[in-house]
Amino acid sequence: MTRATAGAPGAEATPLEGTVALEAVDAASAQTWNWLAINETELRVPKAPEGAGASLPLWAKDVRLACGADAEKWISRCTEAPIVIEAKGAEPTGAAKPRGAVVRPGAPDGETVSTVALKAEAGAEGFAVVDAVGASGTTASALRLVALEGASLEVDVLIARQGEAQHLQAIGATLAEDASIAIRIWVLGGAKTALSVASDLVGDRSSFSSELRYLAGADESVDVTYDVRQLGRQTEARIGASGVLAEGASKTLRASIDLVRGCKGSHGSEAETVLVAGEHVTNKTLPVILCSEDDVQGDHGATIGSLSPEQMGFLRSRGLSERDVVSLASQAIVDDAASRLDADLSTDVVGWARDVWGGEASKSAADAAAMVHGTICDVPSCVTSMASLTGLSDEGEG
Repeated sequence: MTRATAGAPGAEATPLEGTVALEAVDAASAQTWNWLAINETELRVPKAPEGAGASLPLWAKDVRLACGADAEKWISRCTEAPIVIEAKGAEPTGAAKPRGAVVRPGAPDGETVSTVALKAEAGAEGFAVVDAVGASGTTASALRLVALEGASLEVDVLIARQGEAQHLQAIGATLAEDASIAIRIWVLGGAKTALSVASDLVGDRSSFSSELRYLAGADESVDVTYDVRQLGRQTEARIGASGVLAEGASKTLRASIDLVRGCKGSHGSEAETVLVAGEHVTNKTLPVILCSEDDVQGDHGATIGSLSPEQMGFLRSRGLSERDVVSLASQAIVDDAASRLDADLSTDVVGWARDVWGGEASKSAADAAAMVHGTICDVPSCVTSMASLTGLSDEGEG
């Protein structure tokens, strides 16, 4: 397994003086009423060094990002040297997948800010990992993907920050004929996560899918933008998101699919499921289907809400409190990440669960990972409540 990192070792040791506000971050491609405060977000970050920024190969310069001009420029200026990977053929059966990027503050194998360009040649396969962990500071990653004819790319993103830490993630993708890109994202924690995914399905019969699972605890914010353009014929785009919002959490999702004139026979779909676990939760969803072609199909749907009195009555009759139900739903997302990510990232998931929720949660995550990877790591035998996530207490529960 190869591991590539951006920047020089120890780059994080010299902190940037002062901060700056990045404006119009994750802006929606189709704007709505400003008074809804959903069109875009703002992110305060350390000032970037002066300079031209990271120099990208020609094939990566035209890959579109949706994080906004300020954010794109800031990431570029904070990156000394981009990671450039070109996959030229399918990996041998059983070979370990190369990791494209590691964003891990304070660790020797990762830098705070990373710029990555990954191209899969015709018929090739490629794989990239973004691993954003840690309990302090701001991390960021810009990942540009190019899949040529018949190529396939898989991307796993883990954002498991803690406390006041925040992460800025931008992903852009361009697909040629018969190419495919699949992106899986888990957002487990952090004061603020700003995530954007832009995808241009240029070639006929190209396919793009993205699966997002997220948790947001008290005073945590998750801000997400999807901007997908289907230009080729018979293209397929699928966006799926599901998550749990605890008391005091906020989440904004902007999901836009543009069925451009000429993309005959194409299909685009958006779906979201949100469990709202508290009275003081901010949840904003802006699903948009744009269409300038007749022979296409576009659909979106969202299931958003809390447990009804009837549902809670049924669950209480089986010995479950509201806190138990929310904890189970939240733990399911963490266990899903631990079991589906590779062994190194699974270890980070277990460590995050131990640090944030305690022994019971980390043991559950370790057990889920062990079913796939074998023993991941030792976890404390202590049992700690997950009330810090759910924001619920035992008082008043029947």
